[in-house]
Amino acid sequence: MTMTNPDPRIFLRPYVRATYLTENADGRQETLFVSLAGLRAWAALHNMPLRTAMSSLLEQHIWPERFRRNFGLVAAQNLARRLQSSVLVLGCGGLGGHVAELLARSGVGCIRLVDNDVFDESNLNRQRFCTENVLGQPKVRVVRDALADIASHVEAEALEMLADSSNLSCLVAGMDVALDCLDNIGAKTALERAAIAAGVPFVHGSVLREEGFCYASSGPQARLEELYPHGQSESELEHARREGVGALAPASVACLMVKLALRAIQRRTASSALYHLDLSVPEMERFDWAEKA
Repeated sequence: MTMTNPDPRIFLRPYVRATYLTENADGRQETLFVSLAGLRAWAALHNMPLRTAMSSLLEQHIWPERFRRNFGLVAAQNLARRLQSSVLVLGCGGLGGHVAELLARSGVGCIRLVDNDVFDESNLNRQRFCTENVLGQPKVRVVRDALADIASHVEAEALEMLADSSNLSCLVAGMDVALDCLDNIGAKTALERAAIAAGVPFVHGSVLREEGFCYASSGPQARLEELYPHGQSESELEHARREGVGALAPASVACLMVKLALRAIQRRTASSALYHLDLSVPEMERFDWAEKA
């Protein structure tokens, strides 16, 4: 041991909040759970980002205390993969706010947020980070700041802009998965095509009234045109934006989207099953695209 490269188990001993002993093929394994203060000290010592420090320590059976309740549910190597992953969240409203929070709490290390809208009073019934104090403020900035408070290891990038065919290829570049939290079919379809062209797994989500759709795909075929074969006219879009959407459907569909996104991060690919959630029943249906073709 040297002063410049100390043993992490010795250095982090004052910050250990719990110790678990488990049995494996090699015998008994001791796993340490370390506080955020300890992780920050270790990251500063090695001049590395916090999420990188967390990821590297997992390889040595040293877990962040914040993920202790994930132990036994997520393998260390999969959590490390999440911490080093980058995810695009396009749209920061009803779906996007819930999606961004769940990604951050699940360990995703880099989140690119894109939206050009501000919060208004009609968002208060369902959008995760809309409060009376942030009315009139840009959604991406509010969500970015909220994520910093939830998970300081997350590198959240807030892009206050309209996503369209001219910039989607740049937005999906370098991402491990792209999540569609948009509210119009044309933009959703364009995002799916851009993601497939870039080889980035795509996760679609949509809600209306008490229903929602969700699916993940790695291509090569774009699927949204099958789900919405007639597209969406301007009048239909305006009508959809006047339809009722409660608090439950966006939160529920967001959970499914994040589950599919985490699978895509782990496997670097995505299945293309379609899920339909109807909370008025409630029930969830799963469809195979091959059967619908």
